[in-house]
Amino acid sequence: MTRGRKVTLKDVSKASGLSLITVSRALRRPETVQEETRRKVLKTIDDIGYVPNLMARSLVSNRSNMIGVVVPILTSSLFADFAQGAETVLKNANLQMLLGVSQRSKEQEAEAVRTFIARQADAIIVTGFTHSDACRKLLQAFDGPVVETWNLRPEALDISVGYSNHDASAAMTRYLIEKGYRNIATVGGAFENNDQATDRQAAFLQTMREAGRSVPPENILAVPNPTTLESGGPLILSLLDRPNPPDAVFFQAELPAQGAMMACLSRGIRVPEDVAIAGFGDLSISGLMPVPMTTVKVRAKEIGQRSAELVLQRLNDGGGEATVEDVGFELMIRQSA
Repeated sequence: MTRGRKVTLKDVSKASGLSLITVSRALRRPETVQEETRRKVLKTIDDIGYVPNLMARSLVSNRSNMIGVVVPILTSSLFADFAQGAETVLKNANLQMLLGVSQRSKEQEAEAVRTFIARQADAIIVTGFTHSDACRKLLQAFDGPVVETWNLRPEALDISVGYSNHDASAAMTRYLIEKGYRNIATVGGAFENNDQATDRQAAFLQTMREAGRSVPPENILAVPNPTTLESGGPLILSLLDRPNPPDAVFFQAELPAQGAMMACLSRGIRVPEDVAIAGFGDLSISGLMPVPMTTVKVRAKEIGQRSAELVLQRLNDGGGEATVEDVGFELMIRQSA
């Protein structure tokens, strides 16, 4: 067959020696043909590289069997775990996941959502609640399930699956206060287009204020987007070089916390004796570091799985009731704080 020419159902019919009607029945209604015939059709399809026109089929069935998922970044294994959790559930239901990456840009998120809708996606799963006006309008007008993940907020458009970033940050802050740390600094992730980072910082400041602790402006820092391992080292060393260095640093993103830990250990700075370090995310290496890291465990894979399960439930049942699924969080108390 000539390279570049689209393989059609007629080609399958010709190559298999079966009628076009028989081939079509074997694909659309396999129970109506003999098993030997069905196997012959499937073998011919593999041999000549035929791919069914799913767009044409979706016009008939009103289903594309594709689910759009938008994540902010792929450099964090948390979002990879989230996507993997969703993909496993969808694959078991014979659905395909379309993955878009926003890079924490509201415009890129809107473009991904627009593409999913144009491709006739059956449902859309996004990360967070921070959307452009254009994206929000697209999601509100979309006639399939919409899932907002990774946080919980009252303004959810439809289904929400995640955990309270506010409560998780407050819990870790209270823990550090109760352990007796007096001068606590916080390092947030990128705040732009990131409701999770905003909620975490707000909770830290509120909890410190309720405990009667002042937080000087120089103890509130942010790392660039996307957060990286390399950003944590210079930041914590600059904090410790101050005349009144913090005795604890709450990194509200895990990668820079790990970088800070490695920088301290390489400089002979003792953790937690000289400075305590707490993270947020509990990446797989955090518990295996020379000084295991105290952190907030995020159930990333479960968020993906439950998002996909609720999408399937909505698609199968046809219901339209709003759903809130709180998967919770856990403080992982280890040696670093």
